[in-house]
Amino acid sequence: MLAIAGGKGGVGKTTTALGLAAAYVRRRRRPLVVDADHGMPNCHLYADTPGERGVADVAAGRPLADAVEPARALPGVDVLAGGGVAPERYLDGLPRGRPVVVDTAAGAGADVGAALVAADGVVVVTTADEEAVVDALKSAALARALGTPVVASVVVGTSDDTDGIAAALDAPVTAVPRSRAPLRNTGVAAAYDNLATATGPNP
Repeated sequence: MLAIAGGKGGVGKTTTALGLAAAYVRRRRRPLVVDADHGMPNCHLYADTPGERGVADVAAGRPLADAVEPARALPGVDVLAGGGVAPERYLDGLPRGRPVVVDTAAGAGADVGAALVAADGVVVVTTADEEAVVDALKSAALARALGTPVVASVVVGTSDDTDGIAAALDAPVTAVPRSRAPLRNTGVAAAYDNLATATGPNP
């Protein structure tokens, strides 16, 4: 289970969660993307699923198969839509036999902490903007304080040198190029393939 984190909203966490999941599909896996942002759940919109089922169903004890929705925008990806349920009520019960990518909320609230604790590793997402990088450093520090390693980082919207950000975050960086339609862009897909490699062995 990988948590996708970043202190600042709008840096590309949801796109990264879905882009990484699509990379796992290209590795012949069936990933699950979980929207753990119950304040502003929007992963289902990006994935083009109805969002009628999701985390609340799992928290209520329903089988996962009855709660997930296939992503029409990304064939092969299953989505567990978000809702008004705290992550600790469903994350620990998710299967570990497939890649699980958790799209966390912005900031460093209790919901983010619960997702970081449940995860095996964290991918920190930022833009090259100084404020976003500062927030990303806070997210990385929180993950490590909770005992969850930062396995990779993503800098969205740049092809510039990211060595300084990699050094600050102490994690390998994948630069994702700017795109108006990132989930349909071949250059972006190649970047997320690189991220899938950076996160470790085929999960």
